[in-house]
Amino acid sequence: MAAGSEENARTAQAEIQQADREVPSVNASVLNARTQLLSAEQRLANGEILYRMKDYDRASVVLGEIIEGYPNTPSYPDAMWLRGETYYASQQYLSARRDYRQLVDRGGEPRFQPYFGKALARLVDVSVRLGDVASLDSVYQRLQQVPPAQVDAGIQYARGKASYFRKDYTTSAQHFGAVAAGTPYTHQARYFAGLVAIKQARPNPASAASGSSGQAIGKPIPVEGTSTTGGPEPRPTPLNYKPAIEAFRQVTVLPADTPEHQHVIDLAWMAIGRLFYEMDQFNQASEAYSRVGRESPEFDTMLYELAWVYVRLGDVQRAERALEVLSIADPDSSYAGDGTLLRADLLLRAGAFDKALQLYLGVREQYDPMRVKVENFLESTKDPAVYYEKLSQQQLDVLDVNEQLPPIAIRWAREAEDGPAAFRVIDDINQCKKLIAESERLIDKLITVSGSANRVRAFPELLAGEQRALGLINKVARARVRLARGLDDEEPGDLSGEIGSIRSQRRQLMGVVEQTPVTQQDFDDRDYDGSRQWNTVSQELSRRVKEVDYLHAVVNGLRRMIKEDAQRGVARDPASVQRIQAELDDNERTLKLYQDQATELRRQIEIGRAQVGLGDARYQNDAQARQQFRELVEREVQLASSGQAGSNAQAYAQRISPILSQARSTEERVTAAFNQLEAQVAQRVAELRGKIDAEGQKIAGYKVQLQALDGDAHDLVGHVAQRNFTLVRDKIRNIVLRADVGITEQAWEVREEELERVRNLQHERAREEQLLDEELREVLDDAGEAAPAPATSPK
Repeated sequence: MAAGSEENARTAQAEIQQADREVPSVNASVLNARTQLLSAEQRLANGEILYRMKDYDRASVVLGEIIEGYPNTPSYPDAMWLRGETYYASQQYLSARRDYRQLVDRGGEPRFQPYFGKALARLVDVSVRLGDVASLDSVYQRLQQVPPAQVDAGIQYARGKASYFRKDYTTSAQHFGAVAAGTPYTHQARYFAGLVAIKQARPNPASAASGSSGQAIGKPIPVEGTSTTGGPEPRPTPLNYKPAIEAFRQVTVLPADTPEHQHVIDLAWMAIGRLFYEMDQFNQASEAYSRVGRESPEFDTMLYELAWVYVRLGDVQRAERALEVLSIADPDSSYAGDGTLLRADLLLRAGAFDKALQLYLGVREQYDPMRVKVENFLESTKDPAVYYEKLSQQQLDVLDVNEQLPPIAIRWAREAEDGPAAFRVIDDINQCKKLIAESERLIDKLITVSGSANRVRAFPELLAGEQRALGLINKVARARVRLARGLDDEEPGDLSGEIGSIRSQRRQLMGVVEQTPVTQQDFDDRDYDGSRQWNTVSQELSRRVKEVDYLHAVVNGLRRMIKEDAQRGVARDPASVQRIQAELDDNERTLKLYQDQATELRRQIEIGRAQVGLGDARYQNDAQARQQFRELVEREVQLASSGQAGSNAQAYAQRISPILSQARSTEERVTAAFNQLEAQVAQRVAELRGKIDAEGQKIAGYKVQLQALDGDAHDLVGHVAQRNFTLVRDKIRNIVLRADVGITEQAWEVREEELERVRNLQHERAREEQLLDEELREVLDDAGEAAPAPATSPK
């Protein structure tokens, strides 16, 4: 027997014995994996990190897992609070209110007590955000039940805000005054104190602005006797706002230690400027407005209102300069149109006719196409339900680029009367539809994974055990490869008959068996290779989708070119235009088909990526190769033991026969442990499928409820949105009309100036002719000649 074959036999035997000793490690791997699963505290830390990173979608999922899976742990109330904060930050106020209410309802339990007051304070914010002022009564009553030890600045601020929106201004002032300096709520409390002072100063509180979002407080009237739209508006009698101004000044002296506090300070300066304006103290108003920095969200509003202050002061140059800065700093501001028109009016009054005309024409060119689009949109349907569908985000996405509503028109509609509430309904319904669609896709994906060969991936602890068992099986298989290599060393090169055929087949499978994974790194590398293959396909699909998007942009560009050429008066053959439009329509349909195919391919790629792992086609091929290799090796050794491959091979075969028997015994033990894990996987999958079916039924129920709510919203929201867009159309019409009036006024002023210049020239000519006539008479008188008759002045 050769030394190499004997070494292979000893090494293989040692590996098989080691695998046999490691059979109990299969169950140990399961137990170890269970201990390595993230605890509730670790999951909570991950959820908080995601929340701090503003990854709200993933944070809500992680925190939801704690709430559903660890209800009896100390982390449960922490997760409930953080999820409420996550929903609040992502503006899902109804979901946030649900979590806050649960914390309040269980506030009597020791582990929920730390969040009782905080949750009540947040409920005040949610009620204000939702406009549900009626619910503040019950929340305020619960706030009075907060234990004194938990009453801090946040609780006092919440009490004050609840009282303010309940119009109990005296109580509100007391609560805001109780907020000490140096707290996170000091700035907001002092600002609200100023709002309370305004309410108390005005005889009609309903006319005063309110809120903590920076709404106009006594918005300035442009000029005495006129409004910003040019209509008559009487100047009200100035009130005494000195107490309110002093309250807002207390905000301005506070440190701007956070961006939020800086915004509150800017709002305070804006409020001071507006109040000084209403008190006709324009110098003080301009000084207050100038304290608002360029980085402030209120910068565009400040510039527009500051310009009107300068107009009241008669400082036209500084007013025009403020409006010029507004047009450069924030061209998309809601004040851009009115500001440009005001600037043009000022230039017109100053005699800069050319600059004024350029501004008027610029406004008309910018807003007249918007007016046409909004009017066409309004005239497209009178049915509120159809209008609602067209207004939804899904419909806006599929409209042609040239037919889409201008973004500024949509923004103005959202800001108009009842616009925030109406559009919030649309946004919420669209978000619910999106979430339901994603849930349905997730359910389909879970069903696919739970029915696939790699379903064990859904259970990490069982996956660890099966990987360990499969690694031991592959280790035994590799030991057989060593025995087979030793047999190759002992057998002659030319074998015929059955043993020759078996050896040939066995040698073909040796390379496959040697590549089977044994260690954890081997399994990770194989998973990485599988995922990389799907990533390659996904990247290629992304490149194709990019090409489709590019071609779609080309189609839109060609459509726009044809449309704009027609508007510019470029003559084209109608037959050619019709042919081009038909080709564009056909290409657009083809591109839409490609987009649908890409979406389906993307879904299949995601499903395929989810099926990578233990149990996929590669592992099935490994199992088939191992079984064939084992049978071939054992048959070859049996034939060699009978002397069909020579004496040396016969001796080696007899030497390794017990080793092969031990290998089969070990393999059977490991396979039995593997099958036990598979039985657990089957049981867990059955439970999982039950949960999936239950969740599927819930999703179906939610879908029905959403359809009912969507149907109810069609009529109401459709009417509100239609009215808001009518207001937007009127606003844009007014801007265009004022631009047209400005153009007419500019032409009239130019005409009047020319006429005045002509009249002045005529008067000058007549005066010069008169002087010449007088000089001529004097000369003739001196010469003793008769003076000629005066010339008739030209008409």
